[in-house]
Amino acid sequence: MRPRVPRGRLGAEGAVIVVSILLALAVQAWWENRQERRQEAEYLLALRGELNEGLSRLPQVETAFAEMLHSHEALIAQFREGDSPQPDSLVFWLSALSWPPSFSPPTAVLNDLVSSQGIQLIESDSIRLGLGEYRVLLARFEDAADQSWAAWAERIQPYLEGRVSRVERLRKGRYPRPVPFAPSPFVPSYDDLLRDAAFESMIAER
Repeated sequence: MRPRVPRGRLGAEGAVIVVSILLALAVQAWWENRQERRQEAEYLLALRGELNEGLSRLPQVETAFAEMLHSHEALIAQFREGDSPQPDSLVFWLSALSWPPSFSPPTAVLNDLVSSQGIQLIESDSIRLGLGEYRVLLARFEDAADQSWAAWAERIQPYLEGRVSRVERLRKGRYPRPVPFAPSPFVPSYDDLLRDAAFESMIAER
């Protein structure tokens, strides 16, 4: 006849086992949560540095945008004016058409956060939402820049070839360094440019 094991003892041993398992799970969950919070803090610190770097570039970008917009507006205004402006001014404004809008903030940390699913570590809903909106805006800006560059490369530049010397546009344009070219012997007809409705549309599109 088998000796009976007291039910109370079995219950106590079972309770000890269950409590031990629960404690182990709790410790593991606490440790994993602590690791996740550490990773979250590292990501947020790196993101703050990356976003601050982007913000530091904005004043220069805004200045460049304002200059390009002024050149486009000045050119559009010439289609309504009776007297042609100085050729140097026209060449300078025309050269500005080749400068695409450009804002490329650093995004290495953000891209890594998204590709590695690390964004799920961020507890704040507002931060996750803000990062998502930021990525959407950057994508829109990049698309607009691509369209603007295409308007120049596919329409305006081919149109200007043979009408306004590229040498003069390089010599008198808004370029960071002087170019080693002598003046062009070809005299453009600016009046013809400023009477062309198609060219006005190209500038407006750009």
